Amino acid sequence: MNAEKRKETYSLHSLLGFLAMGKTGANPPVSAVLTNTEGQILASAHTQNYGGNHAERELYSRYFRPEVNDRKENQSLDLVSDQIPNETYKNPTYDEILSVSLEPCTHFGKTPPCRDLVIENKPIEIKLGWKDPNPLIVSGEWETYKKAGISIGLDPMLAKVSFPYLQGFLTRIQTGRPWVWIKSATSKEGNFASKDKKRERVSSVEVDLSLQLLRAKVDAVAVGPGTVISDSPSLHFRISEEMIQSHKPGTQITELEPFFEAGSGLISSILQYSKDTAEIHSLEESLYQPYRVFCLDPNQLPSNEFFKKQRELTEKYGEKKCIFFILTDEETEFFDPELENHIQSVSRFEGIGLKEYDGNKFLEILGDLGINTLLCESGNFFPNFLAEELTESDRILEIRNENKSFPSGIPFVFQNELLISEYQVGSNRIFIRKPNGSV
Repeated sequence: MNAEKRKETYSLHSLLGFLAMGKTGANPPVSAVLTNTEGQILASAHTQNYGGNHAERELYSRYFRPEVNDRKENQSLDLVSDQIPNETYKNPTYDEILSVSLEPCTHFGKTPPCRDLVIENKPIEIKLGWKDPNPLIVSGEWETYKKAGISIGLDPMLAKVSFPYLQGFLTRIQTGRPWVWIKSATSKEGNFASKDKKRERVSSVEVDLSLQLLRAKVDAVAVGPGTVISDSPSLHFRISEEMIQSHKPGTQITELEPFFEAGSGLISSILQYSKDTAEIHSLEESLYQPYRVFCLDPNQLPSNEFFKKQRELTEKYGEKKCIFFILTDEETEFFDPELENHIQSVSRFEGIGLKEYDGNKFLEILGDLGINTLLCESGNFFPNFLAEELTESDRILEIRNENKSFPSGIPFVFQNELLISEYQVGSNRIFIRKPNGSV
């Protein structure tokens, strides 16, 4: 396979992973591509909605192989089996290469093991991006493939292009908590609000489509109590024609970044694919809806209008996707009955009590719910609440509008963290940073 064909395969993996991310639930957004030995793409697929086909099963369900002619050395199964009694090669392989971003599963879940399906279809070679850290998987046990005459190994470039989409799953399986993003829109001075906290737009319309696609890629979007009261946010993913028309492509400013950098990779993909994939994301809007996570102050509860908005979204998408955390100093499992009634109307879960130092508990609960990637839309709450919980893999996203000014506003506390990459989108500078105090 020449370099151009390899590049084409990797680019397809990137697009497939991007399309899968955000609608596979707790499952990893895996991509799979089947080529012949010359690099011609024969079939491709990604993991379907939660409970649906994994990438490999979806791929083979779409692929109809020509009969005997494609057999190795153009020989029929029966002829080869008669000539070669060795058990390993009783069933010859096809001249096909299967590349998969994550090791095929080996267990029965909502679908049968993908490993068995792959062996049944007998590609000559399997290229993997990542081994699967899921304890349910027999990872690295590749002798079964080799006995079937299939070579198998890891592909670093495939790992790189798929990392942005798998980082959330890998993080949750290995740590029990989501991959965390802290996001804030700021003025040219680096302030997220004016001193009087007056509600007003900060980022420009040029990044609206990209920021909505970011919501589509994460499994949950969270806001703190101040934002709930001041903005009465909906937090759902949506695309409008105005967003598409106002969209501007992004330019990467930084030239060097780590080879395996999931955060920059995700933002680069969003900026690259936003306009071209807007239609498919819009058509599948309900599938890309994240959980909407609200942290509430029991002394300052949201309005009835806020809950009405959440009920309308629940009816529209046919699923209760709200999660509520109640900040309290007391050990209590009971909250205001009216609040509990509101919560029950839009959430499958009761309100969860949290103390001001319960950042780890917050993340563990979301991890237990299968949330791989968490976006915290920030004022000051999450930078303080999660300050001791952020790790090196978590990322800070600042969208700084150079045409917006809050000369004496409230500064975003993470604006001086270690810079990983920078982009320009219209009047907006986008900074991706690593938490300096990460654990």
